[in-house]
Amino acid sequence: MNCSFFKGLVPGLLCSIVLLAACDGGNTKNNPKEKAKVDTLANQPAERQAVSTKTYVDGIISRRKAIAQQLPGISPEAAVKLYNSLALYVDTALAGMSDNETAWLDNYANYYAEEKKKIVPPDSVQRTVDLLATAGIEPWGIGEGYTELRTVPTFYTQLFKNALPADYRSYLQLNADEDTVLYSADAGLGVSFHEVGQRTLNWEQFLETYPNSILAVSARESFERYCEDYLFGQDNTPSFENWQDIASLNQENKDEYLSFVQKHGNTKTAAIVKLFLEKLDTEKSMDRLKQDIRKEIKQAFAERVELLPAQAGFGEAQVNQLTKSVYDTVPTEVANDKVSRALDSLQFFRQDGNTYCLAAFRNEIKDGGAPPSGWVDIWLFKNNNGSWQHVAHELNAGGGGMYGNSGYFNGLVKLGGHSTGIVIVGGITHMGSNVFWDDVLAFSNDRLSSAFSLVTDNSYENGSGTGQCSYNKWQMQPVAGEENYRLVIITGSCMSSNVPLEKTVVPFKNGSYSVPDKLQDRGI
Repeated sequence: MNCSFFKGLVPGLLCSIVLLAACDGGNTKNNPKEKAKVDTLANQPAERQAVSTKTYVDGIISRRKAIAQQLPGISPEAAVKLYNSLALYVDTALAGMSDNETAWLDNYANYYAEEKKKIVPPDSVQRTVDLLATAGIEPWGIGEGYTELRTVPTFYTQLFKNALPADYRSYLQLNADEDTVLYSADAGLGVSFHEVGQRTLNWEQFLETYPNSILAVSARESFERYCEDYLFGQDNTPSFENWQDIASLNQENKDEYLSFVQKHGNTKTAAIVKLFLEKLDTEKSMDRLKQDIRKEIKQAFAERVELLPAQAGFGEAQVNQLTKSVYDTVPTEVANDKVSRALDSLQFFRQDGNTYCLAAFRNEIKDGGAPPSGWVDIWLFKNNNGSWQHVAHELNAGGGGMYGNSGYFNGLVKLGGHSTGIVIVGGITHMGSNVFWDDVLAFSNDRLSSAFSLVTDNSYENGSGTGQCSYNKWQMQPVAGEENYRLVIITGSCMSSNVPLEKTVVPFKNGSYSVPDKLQDRGI
């Protein structure tokens, strides 16, 4: 067979292309029972190596051709493997080609010709743009004079059509529809508030239809982003005339929200919009309004922790008094480096009919250089017939990071019928490595214990850009007949976009969640 275009490919990619297709490709009959042949990158986040733009383009074209030949009669599950394989390669290719073409991408917006009302690049650049177009890749302006390479909106939907499972088809179609216009640029919305509301509703409908999809976590992120933008806008397209004045909601926005509630009154989004309108009359500050609505949005598709407002008679002074006897015994230095401790967060909530207050203290080593790590302490107090009492605490409960950073408390989640999870975020950014993790404590029966730890983001950036990027997103899933919820982890690649690859379900067993070691490796 004639495989001259393989010349110059790195060995791993060469092997992948050979697996996917023969170069003459036209003499092989499709066998519906034959297993899908997938790229060797299909089940692991991609790591980029230096490859020419022409080679990347040829690689995309050959993969699309090979997949098109395999799709007739294939099972939806096998089609997902092909989709993952292609998406991983395309993400790697986009990152590599973007590095290769930086010179003209940085200037692409400057090629705009006023008399022709369009971009008119030099011939040398146009030839590259034409080459990219053969693989379904286009330059896309993202505002403020920046241009990036992306797949055309119909890149995946036209290829896979009805071969993928219903949740994948719906997810890809929603993204394709949205990507026909620039959503946001220059810190402002590029679409109307009405359109943002419709996008929010679309993702709500997806989550209602496919709650257990591997794509649900990403769909929740889209829902949350659009819902917040719908109600508050962005910096340069706010929904309020004055960001500091809670009474200054634009009339056209108010009319839009009232219309939305009337048309979609039984939806989660409408309930949030209605609460937003009600709180305009009861809240005293914009910061408090945003805080309340963001919490409501976060809990729209999660089992709800009953969060409470600040409680009269219990605040920072009382917390400091109740923690003093313990902190008086704790060293104020670590290896001769001074520890700086400060109360970071107070969160009131109700569990099993009792009112609690969580206090999170940051412990930082500000002058310790790179090696020392800070940490977060967690304290729980209980209102017992009007008297607040200390019930549990955990020093060095989680978080941390290099240069003495402490990490931070990131919220509460429901872990079970009688258990609340306390999420602490830690992370490092050092010499190109970016690693972030969640440490989760369980609070139940007035006791604290470790529930699980999980690396959420892991990437490496070399001198020419991101060389590797993976993520683990998680959520809790109630199961009938089980007191404690199951931990659902979605592992994926984030080289250029978001490609979910694997779903891991971890049951509660022997007092905790046994997260696989590979998902806990911080590399430090």
